[in-house]
Amino acid sequence: MTGTRVLSFAAWRGGHYVGLAEVLTSLGALIEGHRWQLIIDWLVSPKTDEITEATANSLVTTSHLIDLFGGDCQLIDGELVGYADSSSVPEVRIRAFDSGYWHVRADSPELLEKITVLYPDAHELPGL
Repeated sequence: MTGTRVLSFAAWRGGHYVGLAEVLTSLGALIEGHRWQLIIDWLVSPKTDEITEATANSLVTTSHLIDLFGGDCQLIDGELVGYADSSSVPEVRIRAFDSGYWHVRADSPELLEKITVLYPDAHELPGL
């Protein structure tokens, strides 16, 4: 990931938690064909076992992650590593930080621009 930038934005907006499914859905076509490796450090969900089983040792499609993380699910600490459809090199990383922030690391100017449009409080984290 050369030319990589990391943007951070608040996960809580006016009492509403912007969950993983919402973040992925908002990025739309930019990540539609991606496959994801999920590293869970801390998750609160009635579907914890299902999520853990579905994501263990395998790459998961964007649509499957949206299904798994919809509803009452909160990734408190963890990271998703996204690979384009035919790539073995990660193109994007999305990190849940302490249930308060999302950090998005990517090379794609289009993806980073979309983050800043969708989440105007997004700011660059230098040196990460």
